[in-house]
Parts: sequence; C-alpha cells; structure tokens
Amino acid sequence: MLSPLGIYLCLTLLVLQCQAQAPADVIVTGYAQQSLTMGINYGTLGDNLPSVADTVTAIKAMKFGRVKLFNPNPDILGALANTGLEVVVTLPNEEIVEVGASLVSGESWVERHIAPYYPAANIVTILIGNEIFTSDKFQSTWTSLVPATQNIHAALRSRGWSGHIKISTAVALDVLATSFPPSAGTFRADIAISVLQPFLSFLTTTNSYLFVNVYPFLTYTISTDISLGYAMFSNTTEVNDGGRTYTNLMDAQIDAVYAASTHLGFPNLRIAVGETGWPTAGDVNQTGATVDNAALYNRRLVLKVLSTTHVGTPARPGVIIPTYIFSLFNENLKPGVGSERNWGLLYPDLTPVYAVDLTGQLLDHQYAPNSVSTGPPSSPSSAGSGSWCVSSAAADPVTLENGLNYACNANEEFCAALQPGQSCHLPNTVASHASWAFNSYWQKYRSAGGSCSFDGAATLTSIDPSFGTCLFPH
Repeated sequence: MLSPLGIYLCLTLLVLQCQAQAPADVIVTGYAQQSLTMGINYGTLGDNLPSVADTVTAIKAMKFGRVKLFNPNPDILGALANTGLEVVVTLPNEEIVEVGASLVSGESWVERHIAPYYPAANIVTILIGNEIFTSDKFQSTWTSLVPATQNIHAALRSRGWSGHIKISTAVALDVLATSFPPSAGTFRADIAISVLQPFLSFLTTTNSYLFVNVYPFLTYTISTDISLGYAMFSNTTEVNDGGRTYTNLMDAQIDAVYAASTHLGFPNLRIAVGETGWPTAGDVNQTGATVDNAALYNRRLVLKVLSTTHVGTPARPGVIIPTYIFSLFNENLKPGVGSERNWGLLYPDLTPVYAVDLTGQLLDHQYAPNSVSTGPPSSPSSAGSGSWCVSSAAADPVTLENGLNYACNANEEFCAALQPGQSCHLPNTVASHASWAFNSYWQKYRSAGGSCSFDGAATLTSIDPSFGTCLFPH
C-alpha cells in the first residue's frame, strides 16, 4: 500500500488517479518512489565495439533500467531517445575548469550537450568529472568542482530542468583517509573542508547523490587480510563494528563513506554506486580475476541491489542505493594493467561473457556452469582452431620491448626458443620475438587469470602465427 507520504505527494501533484498499490518493482521510500533496476556503464574505449543502435537494443533486452556515460556522446544520447532508460552523462575532467569559469560557460555546455537530447533522452544526472581526486593530474580541477557544479545547475534552472536533472561527481574510495572500521570513515584532509564540504552541502540541498566507485576486487588484490568470499558476497565472513555486522566488503566500504560524510556534517547524504564489478581476466599477479568469480560477483550484486527485503547497508538499512555495473564491454583500448580491459558483460559481438540475470530472479545454483572462453566466437581459420596472443601492429616500440622483457623475465623458458640458432630466433625483430614471448606467457598463465595485454602491446588472434619449425603453443 502507498504510505501516507505517497498519498500526499499524489494529491499535491494533482495526479488524477493514485494507484492503491505500488508496482512490484517499486519501493516507496522517504525520498521518492524508486524503481528497482540495475544500471550499466557504457564505455567506448575500444576499436571493435558494435554499433550504438545495436548496443542500446542489447541494453534494453538485458533489462537494464539505467545507463551511465563517460562523456556526452551525441550518437549514444540520440540512440537513447524515447527508450525510457535513465541516463547519467559525465562532463569530462578536462572541461571542468572551463565550465567553472563563468555562468556563460555552464550555459554553453548545457546548450551544446544536453539541450539537443533532453527530454527525449531521459537524462537524470550530470556528473562533473570522474575520480578527479585520484590523480594529481586533475588537481587543478579541484577548486573548480563547486563553481562548475553551480554553473551547470544555474543553466538547468534557467530552463526549468533542475528539478529533474541532478548534478553530482563520481569519486573513488581514495577520497577516504580512513575506511576501517566503517564507522571510523573520514575524508582526506586535503579535500574534506576545502572541496567536499561545500560540494556535499550542494548535494544535500538539491537532494542529489554522491556517486562512489566501489571495487571490492581492487581491495582484495592488495589486502592480504581480505578473503575472497568477503569480497564476493559469500556471507561466510562476519566483521563486527560497534554492534553492526558486515558480511561483505561492499557494504563496509559504502558505510565508510556514509560515516565520513556524517563526520563532515552531512548525515543524510545519499549515495549511488557509480561503478562496481569484477574482471574476468588480468595480469598474472591479479589473482581472482576469472570468469567464474566475475559471474558470481555480479550475480550476487544484482540479488543484493534488487532485494526488497534486505535493502541498504548496516549503517543505512532501508535506503536504496542505485548501482551501475562496470562495464558493458571489454574495452581493448583502455590503458593500464590487464584487468582494465576485462570488466565487460558482453563481447563486441554482443554475446555474453557469462550469464547474469539482471532482474534478480536467479540464485547461484540456478545458473548453468560457465563455458571456458577467451573471446567471442570466431570462424575457424585455415590454419586450424585456437587462440594465440601476439604483438599488436599498433603497439609503440617502447611498450613492445617492455612487454617482451617482462615476459622473458617472468620465466626464462619463454624466450629460450628466441636465442641465436633456435627455432624462433629469425626473424630477429622485436615484434616477432614479442609475439612468441607473449603467447608463451599467456598460454601458461591464462588459466590463472593472466591476460593477453602487456599494456596494450598484445592482441588475441585466431590465426596460428606458427612458421617453419617455430610452432606456437595453444
């Protein structure tokens, strides 16, 4: 049944007919009616991704209700028109200083990037930057965050849109100086008073969310005292904090942010999880990055987020936390460690990397076993079936040589065949030698989560690179 507040809102908004019962996928909270649907991060750092139209069709077919973009991509915003999907658009980090410089700059940005698509595209949030506090590279934007936020808000208000389109930013957990125990969470001293205090004041005044990127996987890989089960919602570990019991790392990390905001004077701050997920592969030292673990994490994440009986966290029970999975695709042009290119739910041909029910109906045991796959299905080559990891034609010489040295240093057996007089010495080029070393490394470590990455110097192929007596393993 609708609460008294819900009935009151219906009357005050002059709704002609107020349903006596909320739909099954809606929870009535103290803030508003919020539909229980998952969100997805749609990134485009890949040179093999499907068309925007096909991608949007896939997003809807998967039953996502929200889409988060890392820039105001005009093609994507156009394709999202009249889909009913809630859209979060990011103002890129590089534009924050300019937009924060004047009201005119804010108006110009909204005119160019929002006005042509709204309201056909259901834009609900504009994020002013993404993880600007993570790198010194963007330190110049810190003092511009609040002015840019105010200027965008003024532009929206002048058009009568500020009631529907909220403004926020996305932060990583490195905004915290203290995160354990969760109740002791505090923000970093260099940003707490000067930047976050006025920004969180704006968020609470406008009833917006702070978007927090929460990655239990990353914490698990660097913390020897975090168990895999605790990071993956297995409910086999309990951590007690002042009478609150935590059975998973994600709740503890979110509550640390709640505690930090409370300590700063904002006990009612609303939080959305802007990014979370689990990679299917990574470098050899990134243990836990497997298809099975990624499938378990995201399946259990969906069950948690869409639950109507266990809503919120130990510190904020009953509070809905909108959540966006990272990410839709494996993006092969993303820089960094191997896992960076392996967070996707879909291959570029739109086939699933693993099955996940985005409606939250299936339990762990109801899924079929994950198939073992290194990529999307491909036609058998004339040289036979299989996959090999070889040097990329687009790799720069320095990255290629660094990757070659890394593979050879990992195991001297990988490069024995490259020595003078051996079967794979000729042609004596860095690219040829790197292909042999990359493939030797990947074939040995792939089952442990090793990826074909080498900082972007490597790529997978279904064409056997063997030649003469130099036979590449597969």
